Amino acid sequence: MHMRLATVRDADRIAHIHAESWRTAYRGALSDTYLSGPIDEERRAIWRDRFDNPPPGQYVAVAEDEAVTIGFVCAYGGHDPRWGTFIDNLHVLPDFKRHGTGRLMMQDAARWSTHTHPGQGMYLWVLESNAPARAFYERIGGEQVERATWIPPDGSELPKLRYAWRDFGALLGA
Repeated sequence: MHMRLATVRDADRIAHIHAESWRTAYRGALSDTYLSGPIDEERRAIWRDRFDNPPPGQYVAVAEDEAVTIGFVCAYGGHDPRWGTFIDNLHVLPDFKRHGTGRLMMQDAARWSTHTHPGQGMYLWVLESNAPARAFYERIGGEQVERATWIPPDGSELPKLRYAWRDFGALLGA
């Protein structure tokens, strides 16, 4: 398994991974109508636009296993003055979870952030109900630091938690 910088040619595959990840991780949190319906086209439109019109500081990398893209990470460097680089997306195809892909992608994002935004931390938001993801982030050194509300595309209101890495020692194995 290895990481590489994503290109516009990866947009549709990234959208597919994003939709599949949400279908499994957010079942019961987001509406079944949304997860079974418009999510695919919506994610495709979002990812095509992100590659066609990249926001400042955007970094997108994909994880590949034998030349098959199985996950991706999207980060925005220096996004928050207090918390640093924002991990906006971290998704792995369901069949490839628990094989080290998530850790590899987080390490890749941390190395990129260290290089491009030295001295800053990193953070992400996770649904409070997503216990497996929360356990994963805690295992790799994330600290829960804040609670807020997310209004997803289906219009519901869901509690979310901010996890932060003030340094990358535990994540990078230092």
